[in-house]
Amino acid sequence: MTFVPYRDAGRASPRKSAGGAARLVALFRFGLPVAACLLVLAASLVRAADGGQAASPSAVSSVPSGSPQGAPQAAVLPGPQDAWPEGAAFPDIALAMPSPDAGWNGGADVAVPAPLPGETPARGQMFRLSDLRGQVFIVNLYSWFCAPCQEEAPALRALDARISSAGPGGLAGRVRLVGIAAGDDWNLVQSFRQRHGLVFPLFADPELALHGQLGGLPVPFTWVVRREADGFRVLFTLSGALTGTPAQFLDRVLAAAGPLP
Repeated sequence: MTFVPYRDAGRASPRKSAGGAARLVALFRFGLPVAACLLVLAASLVRAADGGQAASPSAVSSVPSGSPQGAPQAAVLPGPQDAWPEGAAFPDIALAMPSPDAGWNGGADVAVPAPLPGETPARGQMFRLSDLRGQVFIVNLYSWFCAPCQEEAPALRALDARISSAGPGGLAGRVRLVGIAAGDDWNLVQSFRQRHGLVFPLFADPELALHGQLGGLPVPFTWVVRREADGFRVLFTLSGALTGTPAQFLDRVLAAAGPLP
């Protein structure tokens, strides 16, 4: 649309006046909402800045990378190793065997594929750590969805193979590796076992009951415990994936455990 000048310079053009009014209406219609949005954004940034200043870094800790997603920030607590010092009592945890009620229609070998003499795991049975043969237990807490846990699995496989072959007659039946799958069902346990070729016992913890009982720690996390007359006692713990070679880790386990029967 072109602008046609009005002949009378002393009077405003009707067309010009109408166009100006239209522009004024458009300004109010579109400009005011934009300005309001900018004001709201500015106010939000101010509140966020005030909140960040109010929360002291020393009073609030970050959520660990291995913690469940969406976990709220909490006050700084002692580290995982501090929660499980050497000599601390370790619970005789309940290791539920698979069952159709738990969404698994296969056999009990998904949990214990190679039971030792005297072990009789069956579907639907409530198993406990003390029902497994062994004097020293390496209890590994992991999750299918944890990338460091997936990366650690080959080292666990090698560690288990070394346990089976180390020393006179091997350490099988005296040192035992046990995995707890935090947040995983039996189908994910089976997938983890098959992906990494694992033959040591693995137990599903789909409702995170064991994970919570053991302190809700980030995964992977490993306890090395010894069976005593009054239950299990912690020898040492490891937060994060296994370090060093499987042989070095096993040497550390045996040194901490002392003579084994």
